[in-house]
Amino acid sequence: MENRKLDMLRAAMPYAAPEFRKSMQVILQAEELARYIHEDNEAEVRACNLDTACDAVGMMESIRGFCSKPEQDMIDMILNFIRARNMYQAYRKFAAASKNGNDNLMNDFLMSQLSPEQKDMFGQMSSMMTGNEV
Repeated sequence: MENRKLDMLRAAMPYAAPEFRKSMQVILQAEELARYIHEDNEAEVRACNLDTACDAVGMMESIRGFCSKPEQDMIDMILNFIRARNMYQAYRKFAAASKNGNDNLMNDFLMSQLSPEQKDMFGQMSSMMTGNEV
């Protein structure tokens, strides 16, 4: 349908009987969708594009709120696996970069992953556990 006819249909809609308005709106939306698909030859469903990196963790965290409890548990298990894998990969990079024979490598790595506030809190907690004053 050409633009002129769509514009005429839009202009007539407020004057049409209420029982015809929904049909008119469906026609307009279908024509707009058809035009979009036809005009955008480069369109693709980006979620299915395996060549681009996606934020799987962010996606799962977003959809988690719409899931049932068993589905949430499954998503949590997958997220924990992904986070553990990421932590292991980060540790391997850290260990490869720190080949200085440090016996306390794991502790150093874990401390490197904390924010300054978390490091302060950890130091305070360690002091309380060992009985030393901060």
